[in-house]
Amino acid sequence: MPERDEELVGRVRRGDRDAFGHLYDRYAGLVRGICFEATRDVVDAQDLAQEVFLSAFRQLGQLSDSALFGAWLVGIARLSGREWRRTRHRDRHEWAGDATEEFAEPERLDHDDLWSDLNMALASLSEDERLGIHLFYLEEHPAELARQLLNLSLSGFYRLLDRAREKLAQRLKIGELKP
Repeated sequence: MPERDEELVGRVRRGDRDAFGHLYDRYAGLVRGICFEATRDVVDAQDLAQEVFLSAFRQLGQLSDSALFGAWLVGIARLSGREWRRTRHRDRHEWAGDATEEFAEPERLDHDDLWSDLNMALASLSEDERLGIHLFYLEEHPAELARQLLNLSLSGFYRLLDRAREKLAQRLKIGELKP
């Protein structure tokens, strides 16, 4: 049976670095997903996720309730993503490519119209709604863990998922009507 977060955090605090590896394995996909939300680039998201875990490792002593490690880590990832966007937005010295690249469509995993519509529909959701969809459907976390990470009641989490699904359904139906 896998150890609970608080047990792993306790082991890390006692010097067991392998225990942090277990925490990394447990939350890496989620953190990369949050980082991708901020960067919209797979490589940048992976780099940012590594920074998030390094920051969490360094700040672990500041975590007051070890049982809340996942929610705390999500908070670090969200804050890091906002800071990444702010820094990137202010960085005027970054190479922007040639004029044709400046107006190019963002890179898509699949150029099919359905994927494009789905990506646009997901982008229209709030950050919490996207994260709820990611946690529950893509990472397949149990609702109890997902609701804890989003700091919601169980019924609040299910309402969030319902709203997100309704918005996605409406957005995708509109997309089907486009010529």
